[in-house]
Amino acid sequence: MRTQEHMWDHEVDIARMLDDIERHLFLPQRLSRDGAASAGEPHVQYGIVKDCSVLTCGCCVSESLFHELCKGTPNQQVACAICGRENVQLLSAIKPLRDLARQIDLFRSTAAQPETESDESPVIVKTSPSSSSSLSLPPLRFLSAAEPDTDDKTLSSPTTKEKSSLLELFHITASKIHNLDTELKMGHALTAATPQEQEEHIYTNSLLEPTYDDHTNWKILDNASNTRTVPIDNNSSLVSAEVTIPSTANYQKNDTHDLDEEKEYFFANCFPMYRKKFQFSTHPKFLGTKSKLFINQSISPDCTKFALITEHKWEIYSILPKDNSPRLISCGKSSGEYGPDFNQLTEPLPSPSAASQASNKKKKNWSQRFCKLSNDFMIISGSQNILNVHDLNQNGRPIFTYVSRFPIRCIDVDPSSQIIAYGITGKDRHTGAEQALVVIQQITRNKVTLEPEFPPPITITLPYRDPINTIQLSHDAKYLTCSTALESRFLIISLQKINEPRLIMKSVRSIDTSLESEGITDTKLFPGNPNLMCITSTAFNSSPLVINTKITQINGVRTVAQPSMLIRVDEIGCKIHKCEISPRNDAIAFLDRNGSVYIMCAPTMVDNNEKRRTVLVETVANAYRAYESATLRFNTEGNKLYILDRKGIFFVEDFAYGLPQSREITKCKQIFHK
Repeated sequence: MRTQEHMWDHEVDIARMLDDIERHLFLPQRLSRDGAASAGEPHVQYGIVKDCSVLTCGCCVSESLFHELCKGTPNQQVACAICGRENVQLLSAIKPLRDLARQIDLFRSTAAQPETESDESPVIVKTSPSSSSSLSLPPLRFLSAAEPDTDDKTLSSPTTKEKSSLLELFHITASKIHNLDTELKMGHALTAATPQEQEEHIYTNSLLEPTYDDHTNWKILDNASNTRTVPIDNNSSLVSAEVTIPSTANYQKNDTHDLDEEKEYFFANCFPMYRKKFQFSTHPKFLGTKSKLFINQSISPDCTKFALITEHKWEIYSILPKDNSPRLISCGKSSGEYGPDFNQLTEPLPSPSAASQASNKKKKNWSQRFCKLSNDFMIISGSQNILNVHDLNQNGRPIFTYVSRFPIRCIDVDPSSQIIAYGITGKDRHTGAEQALVVIQQITRNKVTLEPEFPPPITITLPYRDPINTIQLSHDAKYLTCSTALESRFLIISLQKINEPRLIMKSVRSIDTSLESEGITDTKLFPGNPNLMCITSTAFNSSPLVINTKITQINGVRTVAQPSMLIRVDEIGCKIHKCEISPRNDAIAFLDRNGSVYIMCAPTMVDNNEKRRTVLVETVANAYRAYESATLRFNTEGNKLYILDRKGIFFVEDFAYGLPQSREITKCKQIFHK
């Protein structure tokens, strides 16, 4: 008797739990009129919604309610039933909430089976502590949104009438949902399968994914960068009628690591106003003497290492994940010596080739100027037209040296260590006229030894004589952005076919072109979203810009895109040396000439965005020229900002360290937009 009472109480608790979960589906459901005044104004009635969808204004309503509003509204100018915003559209179905409604109905229908059937012998479920694969329950079938409601009858067919408790059924369903998400995430493996396997896999997935009508124009809700961006005219603040939705095909893939829920909660409460500050000095001052200055510095894309260089020495530090403190792991000299510290340097192995002997002769008198880090290599360039590649996995051993015939003005390397790009200024053999050139050096791996190999470089000739000032590779190495020094042009070159690079966007900024202004100082594409790009400059009255590149809209007729402006960041001034885009695509860090570091947070990247906020985060060493300025880098989660200045001081701004009321959390200074 006590066992029956215990089972009854257990089922009552589960029913209460289902009621609590079902409350989250209490949303605007349908239109209704008062009985006394049938011709009066209809009002929205709330209820349990099983076809939950989201509108372009961000409100969640029933899909049937939206269709009712469309029928009663002329010219299809529907107003939202919650916020009242006009001319809204149906954006996307909220599939998790729809699946939740179906599962609750499934549980309730299972619990409401007649007691006469319970006289049969129940199925005994045996579970092992190490695996859940021994559950002997029949699999559940997920219904498609396009299937009619009458398909629910199949759940009570004789093949699925085997008995189990509600808790066991809930566990099985949760496991099925987890396995379904895992299978959907592995969709990129279809490219390696045979056509027949691909067709079978696509067919099975079509049974699980809902099929929608074409007129609803569904869009995937991915992240803040997947919002509608409105092009804005340079001479007007009015929004144009054309609405451009960035392509989601090349968006940044989800990282393999799981997000820390606690850090995400702290980040949501702190960013961008509150953070925990860390500061470390790689070369402490002794008795107040002048600190050491470095020519250039770089932080690796995975934020595990950073590098500092002088004219004849280089140092690489690792960033400890526990306390963010730096530790020297390798160092060396411009002559090729390398080792774990300067007291244990190793001479590089000599090469018998004539080209290497000529480069070794030049190395005796060359000085370093630029450095860039990928996750595996460090690239250094400088005088005598020399470019060195060091292997970070071998204490910085130099593995490749290239001597160019022309000066190297700027360099960059992609995070996956597959492409090195650098800009040079060449001369025509016949006329002697200068020509801007971009050199692409690929890095491949030997199939047997897995050692890095460097095939002959690819040279891209730009249609301008203006020398290249900056060069940047996109996060996925599919695009290359560069700017020129004198005419302030900025370009995007497609590298999707590495042997056939193509100019796909070009434009120019009307700014001061004197040598003091430095022209355009930085160009960055948003990670995973090539439709957005940030441009900075130090010229007079040339604030940073966020533009819509429109490179995903070009076709065979329109081969070169013409960008349009989205945001003009006037509140931080015009003397900006560098910018860095957050992997979340909702924030940009800026560094000005005085060493002030700002963060602008704008989830939708539109100029009239009400949620746009700009704060002053840190003040680092100033720099007169852009190449001497500090380096900025967001970590892969986007909740930390790393800063390294030319004095060798390393800053970490942690926005996910704790809540704002914690003692260790300090507040940033907000910059108001005039």
